[in-house]
Amino acid sequence: MKIFKFCKKYLLKHKVMLLIYIMIGILINIISLVIPYISGQFIDNLVEEKNIQFLIKYSVMFAVLNISSIILGYVFNMIYVQYQTTAGFELNSDILNHLKKVSISYFSKSDTVYLNQRINNDSNGLIIFSMNIILDVFINILIIIFTSLILIKLNIKITIVLIILLCVYFLVYLLFKNTIFTKSFELKEAQDKFFSKLNEQLFKVKFIKIHAVNNLFCLRLNKSFMHLLSKALGYQKISYIFSGLDNTIMVFAKITLYVIGGLEIIKGNLTIGFFTIILSYFSKLLNSMKYFFNLGKIYQDNFVSYKRLQDLLKLNKETNGEKLIDSIKSIQIDKLSFSYNNKVIFQDYSKQFLKGKVYCIIGDNGVGKTTLVNLLLGLYIDEFEGNIKYNDTDIKDINMYNMRHELIGVLEQEPILLNDTILYNLSLDSNCIEHNKLKEFIEILNFNKYFNTLTKGFETVINEKSNNISGGEKQKIALIRVLLKDMDLMILDEPTSALDIHSKEKFINYINSIKKDKIIIFITHDKSLVKMSDEVIQL
Repeated sequence: MKIFKFCKKYLLKHKVMLLIYIMIGILINIISLVIPYISGQFIDNLVEEKNIQFLIKYSVMFAVLNISSIILGYVFNMIYVQYQTTAGFELNSDILNHLKKVSISYFSKSDTVYLNQRINNDSNGLIIFSMNIILDVFINILIIIFTSLILIKLNIKITIVLIILLCVYFLVYLLFKNTIFTKSFELKEAQDKFFSKLNEQLFKVKFIKIHAVNNLFCLRLNKSFMHLLSKALGYQKISYIFSGLDNTIMVFAKITLYVIGGLEIIKGNLTIGFFTIILSYFSKLLNSMKYFFNLGKIYQDNFVSYKRLQDLLKLNKETNGEKLIDSIKSIQIDKLSFSYNNKVIFQDYSKQFLKGKVYCIIGDNGVGKTTLVNLLLGLYIDEFEGNIKYNDTDIKDINMYNMRHELIGVLEQEPILLNDTILYNLSLDSNCIEHNKLKEFIEILNFNKYFNTLTKGFETVINEKSNNISGGEKQKIALIRVLLKDMDLMILDEPTSALDIHSKEKFINYINSIKKDKIIIFITHDKSLVKMSDEVIQL
């Protein structure tokens, strides 16, 4: 089974928990098989035994079995939740880690809210399905064997009827198999897309207010809902038809048992107590058979999730070489050509960046300044023609994940801060932050007044959307983060946009003091940065 094979490593990663989960599950089901037998004996013996000891004996037995079942059920459910949640998270994380190594171009064309919802639902759904398979298949096989032996012993006619019903059920399943898969796939896609549009209503609330487009967004949501409703009704229709046939077969099976069992009681070949036992076990047998036939339908539903995750895992990872670079002395761009969304951004472009120099990239918006930086960072590593080399080594041979972590510092035009403390955002959880340097940069950027207003200082938490700090404060925090990294290559997009004239002067002096050991690239419209640069690159 492809799904179980896919999930196996996540399930077997916690073997002790898995073993306890299976053992407790088996014990609970053994108790559920014993209780009907005792109940049947109680009914038969109730006619003969007419004393309190008899009632006490069976009452104690019932109490012990049911209390044990309740306690075991609690432990079982606690283990189940921990096991399922952990394994689901691990699968989810692996899918996300794979996607984080896919080209950034993929995400520019994707709805990430929809993608996240899809990955989370599919990952947890497959783990739940696989966990249930491990225990339920084993238990239901035991139930079928155990109850079948009793029924065969009772009457071979019942066994023959059951075999016929099994064949009919199998044919019904084959008839609906492909349709169920298709409808299930369409429904899951519609659910995830609807969630994305639902999230859009609040995620873009500022945009909605500014442009007064609430009616437009309501229409977008309604359109998505109607699509979801259509797919839900389509799935429900085919599912109900399948379930209706399923129930019809089961009802026919029960009527057959009532007729055969009733005749046996009338003839005196069967007691009421034993018939009660047979009814209970027959019901369990039917449910177990129903489980295996429904397993096909459930498998088709989950195979949709499996296929969707496989589609994501089949996305090619971007190239990342193995060579590690100790320091960056030069960057060489040779005959670079790059197009984005069918628009040519660079054509046979060549440029060299050398250690000890400050470069300033200028040009109109949309001309390709940020794209050039992204190419230097290896974010479009498989999508350009020509050559980009670091220290005469081709970028495709270099471990760029390591390079970006160890040797490159970047200030984005729109800096991203995390929902965490200011200190965490400055250090990104690094334990080696130099507090003397931090104080120096705060002084350079004239940031002391801001920190003096914070009762919690560096432990102040920046909220999810970073709207509890101003744009200027956000820019300064991100700039200090890059300066603290003190990397060989520093790429700074509009670093002075939030600085006053005195802070800007201090910042320029600091850059001049460190440039001999670095390659520094500005993307800016600031004339003072253009003036202090060693070379201006006009795009």
